[in-house]
Amino acid sequence: VLEGPVTRVYRSDRIYKVARAVAVAKRLALDEEATSKQDKCVECCRRRRAYLLQLIGRIASDPAKYREVLRNAGEAGLFKRCKKCLPDFRRTLSAIESLFEPLGLDSRKSYSEMFGECRKPFFVEGVWTDPPENSRVIEEYTLRNGRGTVRIREREDSPLLFYELVLPEFKMPESELDLLYSAFTAQVKEPPSGIGFVTQESMRAFTEEWYTVLLHSLRDGQDRVSSARIHELSRMITSWFMYRLLEPFSYDDNITDVYIHAPPELQPVMVEHERWGMLETGIYWDTRSMMALGESMASRLGTSFDEVRPQLDAEIQELGMRLFMSRAPTIWPNSVEMVVRKRRRRPWTQPLFLFRRTLTPLASSFLSNILRIGCSVFVIGEVGTAKTSQVETYVPEIGVQNRIVAFQDTRELHVEDFVVHGYRVSDVRIQNPDHLERQIRAFLRAGRSYWMITEVRAPEALRSVLGAAVRHGTQPVIASFHARDKQEAFSLMTNIMALPNEAFKHIDVLVCTARFHTHQGIIRRIVEIVEVGKDWKDSPQYVEIFVDDRRADSLIPVNLLDGPKRLISRWNLMDLSKVDLKTFKKLNFLEPERGGSLLIPKMCRRLGLEQNELLLMILAEAKMKSTLLLAAQQSGNTEYLELPFVTKAYGRYSAILRREENPIRAFMEWKKCLPGV
Repeated sequence: VLEGPVTRVYRSDRIYKVARAVAVAKRLALDEEATSKQDKCVECCRRRRAYLLQLIGRIASDPAKYREVLRNAGEAGLFKRCKKCLPDFRRTLSAIESLFEPLGLDSRKSYSEMFGECRKPFFVEGVWTDPPENSRVIEEYTLRNGRGTVRIREREDSPLLFYELVLPEFKMPESELDLLYSAFTAQVKEPPSGIGFVTQESMRAFTEEWYTVLLHSLRDGQDRVSSARIHELSRMITSWFMYRLLEPFSYDDNITDVYIHAPPELQPVMVEHERWGMLETGIYWDTRSMMALGESMASRLGTSFDEVRPQLDAEIQELGMRLFMSRAPTIWPNSVEMVVRKRRRRPWTQPLFLFRRTLTPLASSFLSNILRIGCSVFVIGEVGTAKTSQVETYVPEIGVQNRIVAFQDTRELHVEDFVVHGYRVSDVRIQNPDHLERQIRAFLRAGRSYWMITEVRAPEALRSVLGAAVRHGTQPVIASFHARDKQEAFSLMTNIMALPNEAFKHIDVLVCTARFHTHQGIIRRIVEIVEVGKDWKDSPQYVEIFVDDRRADSLIPVNLLDGPKRLISRWNLMDLSKVDLKTFKKLNFLEPERGGSLLIPKMCRRLGLEQNELLLMILAEAKMKSTLLLAAQQSGNTEYLELPFVTKAYGRYSAILRREENPIRAFMEWKKCLPGV
């Protein structure tokens, strides 16, 4: 490693062999025993040693040309007059040449290519290797705020795709790097004023301001670095010092997890991509830097990260990341391992899932309506099927008029964003099941609310929440649950959590999720929406409402509607712009006696509506969501699908519907208010 404004890292072990050969060659050049004992050869020996050292210096600067350098020296007439010295000189040249012969140096390759040189700015951590040769770019996109570029590459010799991260730091002008390096290595005689008042919360702002002052003071009149650029440089170097290698990854909203396995020097950083699955980055971190990050995070939490406490669970809220670190003695000696969970920067919404074809507008409208009447919904699936994200989308569907209590032991929901946009969400952190019991009793006394359980890994906590909801009777619960299918969910609740069968009956709807690997990448889908029957004893009974059609890649209504099949298929499309709302008269809900929904009659009684009136409401809402989706697709502006706009659009539609009562007129008036449609 050669340090400086631009750090050079040589990854090939050949450089050590070359260095050893150069050292041995110098000893051969200085070996007095190999010289002639004639007195008149003393001057020849002195000149020969100086000349050989000069040759070895030339070889060290360009080892691949050692043969050319030595042979030219052998043909020179420098020692031909002294017959005693000439054989010694030629033997020494041959001995030096034999040192470099086995190294396989290729004169056609450059110095950096031959020794695997990696260049990076001094403040960038890790060894950043080049993308594999003969790889093909299959996707390229820009990171948020122009932070950099990501290229997903397909390799010929590996099923694992390559994640190439291109950052602007690697293209910085030399003058800016020199200025930053001068500030980094500046000798400070006295501590900055106010250093004693810096807290963990203000450390970033203080460091950034300190580098801004340093850069301004070190900049001379010839430097063409503007004040605005100095602030950018200060922000950049501060982010690297505080968050290290995690900082650039935090800008990629397609990443869900980052894995650094021990030892990090030998294994590249791996990332879990939303579309492409597990990817190799070609970036190698180092144990020392990871240890420093762990100690810094532990200091922020008021704990330690050492041999006594070798594990750390910390949250970096400003990056939207949660990291779990382990070090010796729990893993390899003198090494460290890290797993980072990254959440999306902004909350998920149902229109965003429609954009990804996770479900259809009709299925989304059905779920929203059963949620608003107080049904309990469990989202089940394996790891990585977007269960928690699906649960989060239900907050806007429930609406600002209802209170939500979120129970989570890791921060997954964007509670602050929801609160800012008017949703009444209470964030309850689950740490101790005993304390949770008291919290539950307090929330029960506070009146009706939706209980939302996300990423709760303690079975005791989930048992407490669900048990209290069952005892209360009408308490709606929305939860994400690790289970591969309906039967496994029932088995886990009744056997592992030791809840009675009646607790499972408290669930009204199960939403089953899955992920599929395709040639276009990973897709996540809702594969089943089923109602849980109430009239059973030992084995649960279900009513399938929507099921997955893998060939068509669509969620199909099977026991929801009755009527012309072609019309039902049209209402199940993503684009409902050409479907007339007045066609609802040709459709009906399938009766429960024929295997239809058990919740539809319950919804009608709760809302005081006839079934055809409820049907029109569900279809109109599906058309409203499809319109939002089309607006985003036609304009290329996904802000139509994000929480701020979705909240306003839902609020406007609800207000018009309350005033108009007729869903057809309400939808037409709402559509006129939608910009760009």
